[in-house]
Amino acid sequence: MKFTLLSVAVVAAEIQQPSFEQWLAEQQEENSVLANYDEDKYNENVQIINALNVRDLTASYRVNQFSGMSFDDFRAKYLTLKKRPNISSDVPGDGADGTPRVRADGVDWDVTPVKNQGNCGSCWTFGVMGAIEGMNKVKTGSSIILSEQELVDCDHKDNGCDGGLADSAYEFLEGRDLWTLGSYPYTSGSSGHANSCGKGTPSGITVSRYITVGGVGSGQAGDAALSAVLMNGPVSVSVAVDDQFSNYHGGVMSGVSTQCNLNHAILATGFGPNFWKIKNSWGARWGDAGFAKFERATSGCGPFGLFFQDAGFQPVLGGSPGPSPGPPSPPAPPSPPAPPTPGRSCKWNSDCPPGQECYYPSSSATSGTCSSSPPGTIVV
Repeated sequence: MKFTLLSVAVVAAEIQQPSFEQWLAEQQEENSVLANYDEDKYNENVQIINALNVRDLTASYRVNQFSGMSFDDFRAKYLTLKKRPNISSDVPGDGADGTPRVRADGVDWDVTPVKNQGNCGSCWTFGVMGAIEGMNKVKTGSSIILSEQELVDCDHKDNGCDGGLADSAYEFLEGRDLWTLGSYPYTSGSSGHANSCGKGTPSGITVSRYITVGGVGSGQAGDAALSAVLMNGPVSVSVAVDDQFSNYHGGVMSGVSTQCNLNHAILATGFGPNFWKIKNSWGARWGDAGFAKFERATSGCGPFGLFFQDAGFQPVLGGSPGPSPGPPSPPAPPSPPAPPTPGRSCKWNSDCPPGQECYYPSSSATSGTCSSSPPGTIVV
């Protein structure tokens, strides 16, 4: 066993990352949006990635479209999730509508396409719209792709490309027409800013309310709460992205931070016995085709701070037809006559109303009961 682990570590250490020139050509070929990149920053990131490949033997790490930026530059541009001043005290709901999809090894709601937020700090919109798209697919089997640009442009309680909050976005969307992506395309990924609020084509999907998943501030409680709600469909969640998360390429990340912090909104799509699966908004070239898996750590605030302020939000969709009415019920049988009301307490017949007399249950009793018929006891 020691030889096997050592061999894996040596192989991981020898994974070759492309040179800066190769990486730059690759990004230009893919038409990636590049900003604030240079060779020194790239080489520093390669060293970080090499160290991660040696340390974490259950995952792999590789350069990506962000590798020419320092982490500070990357954080300022892409990790713009707003945080509440205090930990959430919302009361958790009781789960979403619908029948849980139970599997022996967990669930996987990988049901809608990966998207790319581009040059805009709009991760919060993708975490929300991804959950709504996913829940609609789970409930109806229909793939309707929604417009994140609607939230970027029209939700003025949040801050467009400068960040927002998932629960605030859900509150904005409650009862509102959700527009299709085709009718109101996402443009802020290229422009880096919001537009004035326009008008798109209603998708037919609406949000009636949302569920707040419990487990605030506890890795252990959050783990149980999130896994339970995920049985019904995907959940909007948030994490604290660091070098390990941002450079992920495949496998299950282990030894992750459990510090209590948040900076990025994503979508939880499933879980297994020892991992969470999430969908990111950095395109299909990041991570494992746009997805990632990381260990279900239960210490601190959970993996990457997953349960710091809440364990996520899940939309409840409106407008779903109710069950078809069945045949009319047969008339109920007549109720049996009510038993006679017990009479009043008495000592003498004069204590009873007209037509009733005072009956004692036994010769030793100190009082009787008024009745219109003798129960076979002693009359006084």
